[in-house]
Amino acid sequence: MTDLNSFPTEAALLNIIDQQYDSLEGGLVYGKAGLALYYAKLSNEDTAYKKIYNRLVDDVLTKVSDKTPVEFSRGLLGIAFALDIIMHYFKPGNPDYVLDDMDALIYKSLDKGRDRKPLDENLAVEGLFYLSMHLKYGIRNTTKHRIYADKAMQLLNDLCITLPVNFFQEPIPCNVFNRSFFLLYAIGNLYEQNIGRQRIEHICDDLIYELGANVPIFHFNRLERCFLVIRLISLGCAKHPNWKEYQKLLLDSLSLKRLFNEECANNQLALSDGLTGAMLLILGANKYSPVPLFDVPWEFYKDRLNQCDTLTLLNGKKTPLYKYGINWLWGMKGLLNIEHSM
Repeated sequence: MTDLNSFPTEAALLNIIDQQYDSLEGGLVYGKAGLALYYAKLSNEDTAYKKIYNRLVDDVLTKVSDKTPVEFSRGLLGIAFALDIIMHYFKPGNPDYVLDDMDALIYKSLDKGRDRKPLDENLAVEGLFYLSMHLKYGIRNTTKHRIYADKAMQLLNDLCITLPVNFFQEPIPCNVFNRSFFLLYAIGNLYEQNIGRQRIEHICDDLIYELGANVPIFHFNRLERCFLVIRLISLGCAKHPNWKEYQKLLLDSLSLKRLFNEECANNQLALSDGLTGAMLLILGANKYSPVPLFDVPWEFYKDRLNQCDTLTLLNGKKTPLYKYGINWLWGMKGLLNIEHSM
């Protein structure tokens, strides 16, 4: 499925999963939920992968409890998101039924967050992102859809009322899943679904002044911010002319060369904080722009993957957590399959 020298085969990845299975966590980015998402597609193409898909998804569903953390990368929000996407694109299933218990835990947690003083900002933005995706890809019952749409707008309003002045300052370097990503992506999702459109347009008119005062220093973060701004402009909710001025400011100050050769120079290949994430942001920016803004550096990306001895790293005795799941090798292979389908 890839044309990289010495890149692990699907059989080699299955062997790694089998050896490390008991130590894998359950989440989306590093764990079994993300791997279930990867093998959901693969098992539709080749029945040899149905066994691992069924094992992963059954294990994810049986291990979720009220002790599972409510957060995106490693907890309930990401697990539920993965199952939504699986049932929307790859496998039959009714999210209203499958995710009923998880939704109850998530909804209860978001109510707790709303009652805290001050608002639990991280929980609120990640919860808002999940709700916006769940409304788009999962919820089918019309009454539940209305309740969750109201809840999403309530969270959005609460966030905007209490938004700290430093909310859009420099995120952690090269970290895709940061609070500004969750907020701005969710705003676009809700607007795209005709949820709270007039209110969202007013929110965007206000937010551009907060954003305009903050141009990220790191080029990875500039690329991510550029993608989010382009998406909001394309979807139609970012109407104020200052949004396009901000987009231009970001583009003029962005150097992909520095991003690739300096910020991600030391084998930073992952989805959440490396070249794979940067490649997805480039593809996303091109998708929402009227004309492609960037040449997609596929050959550079594949050359960097070829320079990394991925199997040795994965088979090491002290392989770090982030090397497992769609954050790393499985995410890289998924991205390369996008190239082959283009």
